[in-house]
Amino acid sequence: MNTAFYDHLDADIKTILLAQIRNLWTHHSTSLEGNSLTLGETDFILQEGLTIQGKPLKDHNEIYGHAKAIERIYQLLNTTKPIDKQDLFHLHQTVLTERIIDIDQPVRQWKTQSNFTTYVNHNNQQIWREYPAPRHIEHLMAQWLGRLNVFFSTVVDQPSAANAYADLHISFVTIHPFFDGNGRMARLLANLPVLNAGLPPIVVPQQDRFQYKRCLSDYQNTVDDLPALEDLAQLPDNQQKQQFVELCQGYWAETVQLLEAANVMQGRRALPLS
Repeated sequence: MNTAFYDHLDADIKTILLAQIRNLWTHHSTSLEGNSLTLGETDFILQEGLTIQGKPLKDHNEIYGHAKAIERIYQLLNTTKPIDKQDLFHLHQTVLTERIIDIDQPVRQWKTQSNFTTYVNHNNQQIWREYPAPRHIEHLMAQWLGRLNVFFSTVVDQPSAANAYADLHISFVTIHPFFDGNGRMARLLANLPVLNAGLPPIVVPQQDRFQYKRCLSDYQNTVDDLPALEDLAQLPDNQQKQQFVELCQGYWAETVQLLEAANVMQGRRALPLS
């Protein structure tokens, strides 16, 4: 692991910064999937260990699961072996703490049934989308993990980190290897090369939900016969992907702002007493 973005901070300032980033990352990523808890409520739940009256238990469980998953991401930065599918399965189980065991909706393994979504195209028509078939997932994810491990060891600066994040993110959600939790997993895992390069995480803001999801959908529309996808080389490197890279470059804003505020606090501590 390279020097972490928080290594220069005193222990107490580092603790506060990491809690702020955890809260922000958890709030935005779960809100993108429909969680109703605000940033303030997320902070309260994780800091105090208490519940918010009138809010669903499912939403609380999603918050706890995502926050714990962030801890696992930081732990993976110290791994001495290539990241493998068991690491992903452990992370998936952590993210989906609210999931009731269901043979057709498995946790900690690849999907066993085809999965679908729907979207509204540019002609204002509602269209089905089917993701790659379960029989292709093992091979696709072996390739994806290989790509992740290459990025993990080679990304060293902000431009390459943004490209790595976007590539891993968009390919993961296009493969859609799990029955549920794919978006949260992508937004966690794609940050591994970013963090390993000593940068704060890229966090997709929930207020950009429409543009973010539309950009991903527009890209997936350019993949020929998506259900039959069996090789990552078949994924296009095109204008739609570049648009997603540009979006991701802007998604550093909130975590960079938090880091800058922590640096100010660190600087004040270094000032001589008058």
